[in-house]
Amino acid sequence: MKQESMFSTRVYPVLFMVALTAVFISVVSGIFLTTEERVRLNESIFQKRAVLYAAGIEFPRDNPQKIQEIYEKRVQEVGGEDGQPDYFRIELPSGESGYAVYVRGAGLWGEIVSIFGFRPDLETFTGVEFVEQNETPGLGARITEQWYKEQFRGKNGPFQLVAEGASDAPNELDALTGASRTSEAVLKIANKAAEKAQETVQQGGE
Repeated sequence: MKQESMFSTRVYPVLFMVALTAVFISVVSGIFLTTEERVRLNESIFQKRAVLYAAGIEFPRDNPQKIQEIYEKRVQEVGGEDGQPDYFRIELPSGESGYAVYVRGAGLWGEIVSIFGFRPDLETFTGVEFVEQNETPGLGARITEQWYKEQFRGKNGPFQLVAEGASDAPNELDALTGASRTSEAVLKIANKAAEKAQETVQQGGE
């Protein structure tokens, strides 16, 4: 029986794996470099849409250029590092100067990150958008549904939960049926949002 050489049994497989790894790394790096700018643009537009929605400003959802124009006209980013402002100063549809801030809190399966908008009093909500969440699909993840987010507009905290579809007072929020943990989590986030906004804006020199 012919004996295989050390090169074919040990050296060649290692060289083959190194070469294969280098090819895959080159391909992945190439894809990343060619899509990096587009990914960053999409992330930027996503944030701008969230701020505008939380402020109650209408915009065409499928027109990034128009979203950019409206954002530049009506929103000023204040402070912050790593690409995330401390807060946003916004020209509201009423012509008043409103504000929006990031508010974070623990959800059922992970952190919930939201942007809350406020009127000049920093107490009355103009809206909310949830930008990160890992809640259960079909249950807690329903916090991203429009009807749920719309209920915040024009309301003041501190809030209390009522059954889904039963809220009719300025300090009531609909809970999500079958998602009590997520409902309680959002309640806590919403109830600290105004305080967070007041502290953040005041620290920013308003």
